[in-house]
Amino acid sequence: MLYRYHTKEADNEMEFGLIGEHLGHSFSKQIHNALGNEGYQLQEIPPDQVDAFFRNRAFSGINVTIPYKKTALAACDEVSSLARQAGAVNCVTNRNGRLTGFNTDCAGIQATLEHAGVHVAGRTVLILGKGGAATAVKAVVQALGGHPVIVYRKPGPDCILPQDALRLHPEAALVINATPAGMSPAIEGQALDLRGFTQLEFVFDLVYNPMKTRLLLQAESLNIPHDNGLRMLVTQAVKAHELFFDVSLPPQAAADVLRELQLQQQNIVLIGMSSCGKSTLGRMLADRLGRPFVDLDAAVEQEAGMPVAAIFEQEQEEGFRRRETAQVRRASLHTGQVIACGGGVIERPENRDLLRSNGILVWLKRDPALMVQEDPARPMLKHGFDQLYARRAPVYEDWADLILPNDNAPEEALEVLCTKLGYTPRQASASQK
Repeated sequence: MLYRYHTKEADNEMEFGLIGEHLGHSFSKQIHNALGNEGYQLQEIPPDQVDAFFRNRAFSGINVTIPYKKTALAACDEVSSLARQAGAVNCVTNRNGRLTGFNTDCAGIQATLEHAGVHVAGRTVLILGKGGAATAVKAVVQALGGHPVIVYRKPGPDCILPQDALRLHPEAALVINATPAGMSPAIEGQALDLRGFTQLEFVFDLVYNPMKTRLLLQAESLNIPHDNGLRMLVTQAVKAHELFFDVSLPPQAAADVLRELQLQQQNIVLIGMSSCGKSTLGRMLADRLGRPFVDLDAAVEQEAGMPVAAIFEQEQEEGFRRRETAQVRRASLHTGQVIACGGGVIERPENRDLLRSNGILVWLKRDPALMVQEDPARPMLKHGFDQLYARRAPVYEDWADLILPNDNAPEEALEVLCTKLGYTPRQASASQK
């Protein structure tokens, strides 16, 4: 259960929600429900109907996302100075038929930069994109004394091309992605290659689904501090809620909601050798947290219509690995799951980024003497368990965000894992509701 705050009851005729063209991966409803606005809804509106939506004014308060932030700016009777400076409106209130526009994204952007301890003044900031979110980022950067540089895929007098960014601005200290590049389901997208930027201090991607885009995964591999757009999303939602209901939420509200949302959305991914207990512990954990359980080997078998051993026989290991990666990608597009991987998921390096895009990787480490070392249903074990374990163990360790010993009863490992991941008994029981 997320943070609850008592607000005045909304009139039955009032309407609160988020509008945009595609909202399938939005977390806004969960956040606003958690803040006490249980009537908050998501409404997808086609481009040819958005003007009529604003003319009808059949709402009390709305948030606005891609691609209607500039449309909202033009539709309002009054606009805050910050929204005017940003050139985009993402929050609209309706008071007696009069629309007032705000830009709460700016507060979320600034909160993310402040939390990271980033000094913007005097620094070059590469802003990827030219839409409503990018203009909000530019306004914040300018307000903090930074030097914004717009990076866009099409040439223009007010921007540079991505392929020219390193040559023209090797001194860049921050990169902020304000494009949909890398957003689920098109998770392979990346608006800028970070290699070669030696002065980068922080990478900020406004995308929050997946929680780690290709841009952030690359930043991580380069040891560059980074963050996604979830903190920004929660902060701007708190500001919007305050505008909708004319209330002031406690300062801790955003932090509480953010922490709970991160726990709820994070996939818990179990890796390790066959017979280390991934399926057993995975099912127990999924039941404890009230989450879907995904067994990747079972998913491969279901899609192929035959067992793993038969796939290896007919398609060899390469054929199985292709099928496995397809299931890894499919599972990684979703959040809030417990995923048990096959022992050889580490054989393909690309699986790591896919699994980590929305998940934390847990190596279920078990004493080899306690594991089944011969099993006809597991073809890779025919190559020799000891040799296979010796080769794979360092890779499991390298991939893992957390190492969990599993030499005793699975109930013991379950309790240790829940504690390490930060799921208190209250949170675990609440997630089952």
